[in-house]
This record gives sequence, structure tokens and C-alpha cells, in this order.
Amino acid sequence: MRSRLTAIQYMGKRKRTLITAPSLFFATTTVRDWRPVFTRERLDALERQLFALFPAHADTLMGYVLMPSHVHLLVGCRGGGVQLSKFMGSFKSLTTRQIFPNAGPTWMHRFDDVVITSEKPLSIKLNYIHENPVRAGLVQDVIDWKWSSARFWSTDEVHSVLAKDWDWLSSEDA
Repeated sequence: MRSRLTAIQYMGKRKRTLITAPSLFFATTTVRDWRPVFTRERLDALERQLFALFPAHADTLMGYVLMPSHVHLLVGCRGGGVQLSKFMGSFKSLTTRQIFPNAGPTWMHRFDDVVITSEKPLSIKLNYIHENPVRAGLVQDVIDWKWSSARFWSTDEVHSVLAKDWDWLSSEDA
């Protein structure tokens, strides 16, 4: 039987199904050919579809940014890599059907992911996610990008989907 550490080493080869323990994943998926197909109206719809998948398809969302051509997520899955794969498949399928019903495939077939195991890499990935619209020249300040968890992380507000802690790992009813 492979240890969790050994399974994590395989992430670059997309063998996430080897990870069976509850895990937090930094996942990225991209529109085919990096086309910037998500306008402001479509970003609103994309965000609604993302939130609609919790908690039925994944246990928690700790961070996200929706960009015109790609998406970064911090997704918690008690079912490990298999649950993440199913979640991402559902997300991409649902958003394609709802936002682009007659356009054919929207997303690249694959997605990339990395397991987050502690607060330090969580903080690094959150900063990366939140800075994405600034680096792309879409806004001047991270909290100005509407389709991101940056505002949530900068306040004490409660969100129906977003979480700031690891409680979902031990909670049985999430």
C-alpha cells in the first residue's frame, strides 16, 4: 500500500486517484486555447455554478479566482483525489452546458492540482490566487476583483460556501 507522501509525489503525473485521504487541493483548469471567453456576465454565471456544487460534490471551498480564461480553486475533498476528479468534471460539464450550451467543449480536457498540507502553502496559494487579477492588469487591488475569495479573506464575514479553517476535515456533516 502506498503512503500518502508517495501518492503526493505522483501528482505531477496526474495520478491523483492514489490519494484516498481527505485533502485540500489547489486546482487549476483552463479554457481551450486560453481564450478569454468569460465576460463579466459569464463570470457571474460561472461563480453561481461553482457555488452550486458545494457541498454535494466537494466538502469545502477555501479560495478561488475566476479569470477570463482560467480558474484557480482551493477545494477540500474528504474523498481525496477521486472526489476532486469528479468535482472538476462536474464543474466543467455544468458550466459548459449552462453558459455555452451550443458551443461545444469549453475547457481543456485536463486540469492541474497540488495537495496543500499546511497553513504555509495554503497562504502561498491564496496569495497567488488573489494576486492573479492584479498581475493580469484587470484591477489595481485584489479586493476589487469581484470573482475571487480575496474580499472574504480580508473580512470576518461568513460565507455559505467559503471556509477559512480546516474544520471540514473533521466534520462529519459537511
